[in-house]
Amino acid sequence: MRKRKFLKIIGGATAVLAGGTYIWAAPRAKSARIAWQSAGAYSDPIRSALSYAVLAPNPHNRQPWQVELLSDTAAVLYCDDQRRLPVTDPYDRQTTIGLGCFLELFVLAAQHNQYRAHLDLFPEGAHPKRLDSRPVARLKLTKAKQTPAPLFTQITQRHTDRKPYTSQLPSAQNLADLQLDAGPMLSSSQENRLCENLRNICADAARIEFMTPHTHAESVALMRVGRKAVRANPDGISIEGPFTELLNRAGAVSPQALSDHDSPAFKQGLKMYLDGIETGNSFFWITTPDNQRTDQIAAGRAYARANLKASALGLSVHPLSQALQEYPEMSEQFAKIHKTLSIQSPARLQILARVGYGRANTRSPRWPLENRLI
Repeated sequence: MRKRKFLKIIGGATAVLAGGTYIWAAPRAKSARIAWQSAGAYSDPIRSALSYAVLAPNPHNRQPWQVELLSDTAAVLYCDDQRRLPVTDPYDRQTTIGLGCFLELFVLAAQHNQYRAHLDLFPEGAHPKRLDSRPVARLKLTKAKQTPAPLFTQITQRHTDRKPYTSQLPSAQNLADLQLDAGPMLSSSQENRLCENLRNICADAARIEFMTPHTHAESVALMRVGRKAVRANPDGISIEGPFTELLNRAGAVSPQALSDHDSPAFKQGLKMYLDGIETGNSFFWITTPDNQRTDQIAAGRAYARANLKASALGLSVHPLSQALQEYPEMSEQFAKIHKTLSIQSPARLQILARVGYGRANTRSPRWPLENRLI
């Protein structure tokens, strides 16, 4: 009965859209993406660089950065304790990687504006179990002649594409270019057997995260369904579009429906995610020699460069984080992914991503810089 109701709603939505009577419904909340257009619109160098940094990729789009301005050329970066992912990222490893992405975009933006960025990481130390109130980094800009940073132009163009990719493979030169910009921590492969193994592990890990009540609940709590919800909270997991608006009004797509493992909305959401993984025929991954906070920052900086380079090459990237997570239900997949890629402790797999030719080109909602200042 629920399936028939869902299909009936889908059919009605299709008819309305085809008839052109739902044209007024903008597919995305544009006001939630102003930060992408306003980046760089500041006269002082620190705000200018930070306005690009807030566009960095980060887990679940939590945007965990808080910045204390000290002057026009100095600031302190902190982790916002309210924007952690305590269930799926209990040790804040992924959150720290996101802060590393933030720092890399800050450096590139400063370089573009002819400033050298000095980063003093964890000047008061860091707790290995979780990020706390101590600074993540002290930021300082000094005027200096800088070599142009080609990747800077991609900051406002890059995106994450979780949808299925085409069958076209990136070239060997494309993969070599990713490593050239990201550095030696990045490895890649298109070998059929390895990619098949990675797809299987990632699909199993995704099922575990979706089907485990407390891990899926963390994601559902961050879902912003429809334009109104996205405008109110331009962070988390945005679900938008004309279909979404109609289905949300009918109650077929809502946080409540998405949290119900028997609902069509939940099943379709899982299927869509698995369909994307199934098209993973090229992968890259980032490994660090240890798993200290500074290693995680370095991994984030390398991933940011890889993401920007992929954008410049016309490629899409989708980080697959589930098998890398450190909660009990994921322990088997965690061990499998490290074994499959021949990574032994104390080395650590920090990022695994599929890369290819996608079709989507939408950017995530963002809080404006002013919202992230303290």
